[in-house]
Amino acid sequence: MDSKELLSEILGYYKKKVDDNMCTMDEINSAAKVLQENMQIHGTLDDLSSFYGKSKDAVSGIIKRNLLAKPKKNVTLYPFHAFQKVIPKSWRKSR
Repeated sequence: MDSKELLSEILGYYKKKVDDNMCTMDEINSAAKVLQENMQIHGTLDDLSSFYGKSKDAVSGIIKRNLLAKPKKNVTLYPFHAFQKVIPKSWRKSR
C-alpha cells in the first residue's frame, strides 16, 4: 500500500469514527492537535471556496482582513489551518 492509499484509508476510517460518535474526547482532541500542529495543508482560493461553499471573493476578503500567514511565494497557496482560524462560524457545517 502506498502512502496515498494509507493516508486515505486512515482518514476515511477516522472520519467514520467521528461521524458515528465512536471516538472518545481524548481521541478527538489528540487527533485535532496532531493535525493542527504537524500537518501543513495549503489551498488555493478555488480550493477553499469550493470546500466552504463560498465565493472566491468572500474567501479573498477573509484572507485580506484576517489571515496573518503569508501564502507560499510564486504560488498562491494559503495555509488551511490558519484560514480555519479566521473564517466566520456560519461557514462551518457538519460534513
